[in-house]
Amino acid sequence: MQNPKKKYSVPAVASAFKMITLLSRKKYQSSTLTEISNALSINPTTCYRVLYELQELSVVKYDARSKRYTLGPYLVVLGERAKEHLFDLSLINAHLEKLTAATGITSFLVSRVGRNRSTIVSKVEGENFGVRVSVGRHFDLADGAYGKCLIAYASSEDVEYSLQKSERISRYNEQQLKEFRQELVEVKKNGYAVSYNETIKGIFGVGAPIVNFNNQVEMSIAFAGVCAQYQPDELQPLIDLISTAAREISVELNKEFITI
Repeated sequence: MQNPKKKYSVPAVASAFKMITLLSRKKYQSSTLTEISNALSINPTTCYRVLYELQELSVVKYDARSKRYTLGPYLVVLGERAKEHLFDLSLINAHLEKLTAATGITSFLVSRVGRNRSTIVSKVEGENFGVRVSVGRHFDLADGAYGKCLIAYASSEDVEYSLQKSERISRYNEQQLKEFRQELVEVKKNGYAVSYNETIKGIFGVGAPIVNFNNQVEMSIAFAGVCAQYQPDELQPLIDLISTAAREISVELNKEFITI
């Protein structure tokens, strides 16, 4: 994703979005003013004013007894309206249903958020040994097979920024960092990524990018399973399935941009 120089900046809007995002995280789903202010490094007075406006709109909810803020009920309405109008999501969910039905493995859709984060947007969990994932959970952009698919297509500036911000990557030595960079080159070349016992121990992932009409990637789809189910050399059937699905999704989403 290219990041043109910002012409306008509205701090209050940026702060409001940060607060909503923070409250969507499990760790901060019920937080005090002080906790929100400290977590986001926002002045308490400014934080209170923004939260007050969000509360008036029912975007956040305030419990006077516990003095804690949570996400508000109107976000449920907005979420349902968004799902009704997102053709992309309904189309991708149909593919996720097929992928999980064919394998019994959890499949999910991940979207890039900002320069260095990603979040799970939709999921279809396997009934038997499917890994449980949470919609709305955030990750570093470099995390998992899904993240490798996103960062591989990012601008060089965003790649460097993401690697610097990643707690896991920051622990890599020079050789490991070199190998990771080379892996991103291979991801873009091959059209898929694999993560085995990396980001979360005991879990593997196989992901593929959804490429838009101008060869940029904002979303990826992935499988997540238990390493005990598959050895690294047994993942090819999953790679084939996820890669094919991602290509089909990319073609379907980009139909309106194809000219004959």
